[in-house]
Amino acid sequence: MVTFKRVVQSIAVIVALGSSAFATSNITATKHNLSGTSTGTIKSDAGDNNDEICVYCHTPHAANTAFVGAPLWNKATPSGVFTMYGTTIGGTATDATPNSPSMACLSCHDGVSAINSMVNAPGSGGYVALGANVKFGATAAGSAFVMPAGVTAIGTDLRNDHPVSITYDPSKAGLKATATALTGWAGATTIANLLRNSKVECGSCHDPHEATNGTFLRVANTGSALCIGCHAK
Repeated sequence: MVTFKRVVQSIAVIVALGSSAFATSNITATKHNLSGTSTGTIKSDAGDNNDEICVYCHTPHAANTAFVGAPLWNKATPSGVFTMYGTTIGGTATDATPNSPSMACLSCHDGVSAINSMVNAPGSGGYVALGANVKFGATAAGSAFVMPAGVTAIGTDLRNDHPVSITYDPSKAGLKATATALTGWAGATTIANLLRNSKVECGSCHDPHEATNGTFLRVANTGSALCIGCHAK
């Protein structure tokens, strides 16, 4: 049974995240709106799953409690084997596997996990087994719909992507101090806001709820603004 104390704790977590690098905005107008009413090309059938939006990532009940990278997570934890970036120009080795904040993104973008796999299907009494696949687009219930090939299918080999789950060290690689102010960035006013446990994660550059910039960037990359936000180059 969900107690009042647990509800309050969940709300506190969401509020805390709202002031961090993983702040929420308005997902309705983004490609992360996978409901049947979305204007995106990857979505559920019209009317299927009650046209709910948040449920593809979050659920108010029966969440994956083993996952700590995002609140009330409604997807299974990715079980694939990831190849990390390796040693960076600063000589700092990444973690052996992505941390939970990046795993939240990779639970769809690893090209292996099913986008239509949820722990708790929407609607009254809609519980499904952990990792079960619900009806999604032209894909029948019980079938996996994975991220189509392209730039959004990051895969499990992360050696050709910006390092994630790596400690941000201002003394190396020309990185700026964490107190450096950021202007016009979604959900962040300093570099410190972009970090999770002092590490760079997918959410450091991308806000999954932000509709303003392409590919959910926290700031438009005109003139490499995204890059030089952290790199003094």
